[in-house]
Amino acid sequence: MGPSDSQRMALRLTAMRYGAREILLYELEPLDGNALPPVSAGAHLDLHLPGDLIRQYSLITSLCDAERYVVGVKRDAEGRGGSRWLHDQARVGQTLEVSLPRNHFPLSVAETPVCLIAGGIGITPIYSMFKALQQTGRPVQLHYWSRSPEHALFRRELETAPGVTLHFARASGPQSDLLALLGNLTAETEIYACGPGSMLDQLDSSGLGERLHVERFVSAGPVLAEGAFNVVLARSGHEYVIPPGETILNVLLEAGEDVLYSCEQGVCGACEVKVLEGQPVHGDTVYSAEEHTRRSSMMICCSSSASARLLLDI
Repeated sequence: MGPSDSQRMALRLTAMRYGAREILLYELEPLDGNALPPVSAGAHLDLHLPGDLIRQYSLITSLCDAERYVVGVKRDAEGRGGSRWLHDQARVGQTLEVSLPRNHFPLSVAETPVCLIAGGIGITPIYSMFKALQQTGRPVQLHYWSRSPEHALFRRELETAPGVTLHFARASGPQSDLLALLGNLTAETEIYACGPGSMLDQLDSSGLGERLHVERFVSAGPVLAEGAFNVVLARSGHEYVIPPGETILNVLLEAGEDVLYSCEQGVCGACEVKVLEGQPVHGDTVYSAEEHTRRSSMMICCSSSASARLLLDI
């Protein structure tokens, strides 16, 4: 099932333009002329593509307004097919089903300095944050790693912008530069990062604590329980056994339950539910385990249970 019709919009693809090597920018406008919901830096949406593909792309919010949304997509020959379809088969004039925007990667409202770190196509949410911070006057620096100048999105603007450092790949990779960068940050600086898993793993292991905020493109895969556990839906009282090696989402869908989901990989946040009782084991990359504890939530597409029973607010 997935998102209901009330949570989708029909948008027309009105422009496709070159952004950088292997990256295209896509402009989407409403069919009915109604104003689009406002978006903030870090937001993303789901594109529903042919073949039942649902893919998540960050909005370039500085280019968005009430009349259009803009996303940047890198063609990934080894990906799951969404970027290939958009690059190879999408045409101006086509209509696409699009989810309402969500933001699991928002900027804080503090006045502390910010360091933005982007790798590759991870520049799309980071660029939006940079533009938003420039408008507020909050101290910000941006470090952007890309394969070459030709692969750098918004290069012409960023190479002359104050506080921006562009890094281009070398044989040794960005590790030494990244470690040096972290060592020069003040203790109160907040860090926002989006890019390849290896870059984000390095940041995660650098002891930055709650100052670090990351957005990942893919998860490590679902956490599956070795033994069965029960899930109870608090609103209906329905109870289901989740067998070893199975996800909560799949069991509920097979039973005909009306639950929200999208990416099925733990990166979009669409299937988040409140946990009323029990101990979930989290497999998503949207929130840390500590954040889930504060929110009393879990993502049912990729998470499991350490307790014999979970009571969910469904």
